[in-house]
Amino acid sequence: MSSFKILLIILGLAVVIVSILRRMHLPPILGYLIAGALVGPYGLGLLESKEEIRYIAEFGVVFLLFSIGLELSLPKLVSMRRALLGLGGMQVLLCTALALVVAKFAGLGWPAAIAVSGALALSSTAVATKQLVEQDELHQTHGKLALAILLFQDLAAVPFLIVVPALAGSGQDSVMTVLLVRIGVGTLIFLIMLAAGRWLLRPLFHHIAQARSSELFMLTALLVVLASAFLTEHYGLSAALGAFLAGVMLAETEYAHQIESDIQPFRDILLGLFFISVGLVLDPRVVVSDWPWILSILVSLIIFKTIVITWLAKFANVSPISALRTGLILAQGGEFGLFLLAVALDKNVIDLHSNQIVIAAIVISMAVSPLLIRKSEMIATFILKCLGKGSTNEQTEDLSNAPKNQEDHVIICGYGRVGQTLARFLEYEGIPYVGLDVDPVRLREARAAAEPVFFGDPAQESVLVAAGIKDAKMLIIAFSNPKQALKILRNVRHLNKDIPVLVRTTDDSDLEALQIAGATEVIPDKLESSLMLASHMLILLGQSPAKAQQQVKEVKANRYKFLRGFYEGEKIGHLENVSTERTHLHAVELTEGAYAVGKTLEELIAKNIPISLSSFSRAGYKCQEPAAHTILQAGDVLVIAGTNQEIFNVEEKLLQG
Repeated sequence: MSSFKILLIILGLAVVIVSILRRMHLPPILGYLIAGALVGPYGLGLLESKEEIRYIAEFGVVFLLFSIGLELSLPKLVSMRRALLGLGGMQVLLCTALALVVAKFAGLGWPAAIAVSGALALSSTAVATKQLVEQDELHQTHGKLALAILLFQDLAAVPFLIVVPALAGSGQDSVMTVLLVRIGVGTLIFLIMLAAGRWLLRPLFHHIAQARSSELFMLTALLVVLASAFLTEHYGLSAALGAFLAGVMLAETEYAHQIESDIQPFRDILLGLFFISVGLVLDPRVVVSDWPWILSILVSLIIFKTIVITWLAKFANVSPISALRTGLILAQGGEFGLFLLAVALDKNVIDLHSNQIVIAAIVISMAVSPLLIRKSEMIATFILKCLGKGSTNEQTEDLSNAPKNQEDHVIICGYGRVGQTLARFLEYEGIPYVGLDVDPVRLREARAAAEPVFFGDPAQESVLVAAGIKDAKMLIIAFSNPKQALKILRNVRHLNKDIPVLVRTTDDSDLEALQIAGATEVIPDKLESSLMLASHMLILLGQSPAKAQQQVKEVKANRYKFLRGFYEGEKIGHLENVSTERTHLHAVELTEGAYAVGKTLEELIAKNIPISLSSFSRAGYKCQEPAAHTILQAGDVLVIAGTNQEIFNVEEKLLQG
């Protein structure tokens, strides 16, 4: 079979499997691994070895390390040294040592045991951070701790990339020599690239940016990545190491975000090919025949990793429940573990059979990880109750300092700019309030000014109770995150059905959902600013202030229906962040022969075509509400309001029937 046909089959399988896994809220990495296993020598046999895609696939890891380097400028690394070296460093060290002892006990040689222990010590940055973002928990204590540990793990992958190839020395005596030589070479290259980043790369990108050519900018970024990777590989180190060092150097420039945006499409596609190449070595028969070993590694990995990370997290002065949730979040293996095992297999550091067993355990741990993270609070609460430690967290402990028996106060959820503005009005009127926020810097400043602001996530019922939700006069959700607002609303209505709740949101995309969840009033920032501009516009055009204000009041009284929907531009954000439920406008022009031509709007509605008509125009004349008996003609333009799917369905029926 030709390479072109094999590539089509691989991509087709990956698209189908990843689509299914996305609907199950599982990481796409698993889809690539399954696709690789299906086309590999132990599946359909389309690819006898991974050599056919190996060289292309390795670029995925190169770009991944480069992206991580872009997030880690030297000043940032220095400022985070305590959290990184303390919590993250001890986690990698203890987990590696523990796994090394177990691997040696299982009969592996020193080189293989080191490779396996390093792979098992690393967690999945992609799975953990993605799930935390979906649950909107990155800002919470356990989310911040998990990110700090993941950050060090990403850094720890770099020395592992040096150590694992060095383990393939001709003898035990040569390993240390090779290792020292490579560390020395790596240090020298790092110093060279440090100088290049300061005196060469910054002026280079500044000069390229002045050309105002996106193609030239992207080509330069690709050249820097690949040149750095070639440099380290040429001197016996990993190509990914060079890419990482280049990322660290460019992270200090003002072009880091643009470079990362340009690199991302290449990174994601090529990284997918890398995981497909890892899947090629997976033998389903090994999973069936050696399931006791795989299950033992899986259970041991989750339990011991959770215990170690929980124990270490307690030294960061966090509550038991936050420490335990951090451990559950990072209990899985990760993509860098798979990469290290792939390198170890290529260098003959580990045999194929052992490699397959460990890879299978890591893959399964990544598959169950989203469920563990999703249910981490429930699992942690259950474990703590079984241990008789309860689930009190530092948030309610901090709120214990709030005034007791407070009544008729206002609870402000989110003490950012909007929350602080509201607090100043309340303070001016002499109305008591309690502010809730999780930003430690903001809290420290506010508390120093003797403002009644406390550390607490208002999405937790215990925090709302401690803030006096049952006796409060009003609750305000002052940040613009609709997911977090919905969580808070559900808990508020469970604790106090009658309290008025004001919700701030960015736009009108979640307005109905927030109202259904129990919001008394929802104030969309963009619509309010539009109304303010409209009011000033009308007054400057000669309309009386009273009449302009009356129009604004009518729009608000109708829940902003007059302003709902808009024409979307070409770019509305990253695909995964685009809401499929957002209402927007779309103009449909009736062409000659269209199904709707010659029919009235009344007839179309009778035929179950759900037209939500925002406006209608014919021959350049526009009206908001055409008569139901209007006969449609070719050239008429109907502006439809709805979600993407609703608009697609209506347009199809209007044109084709």
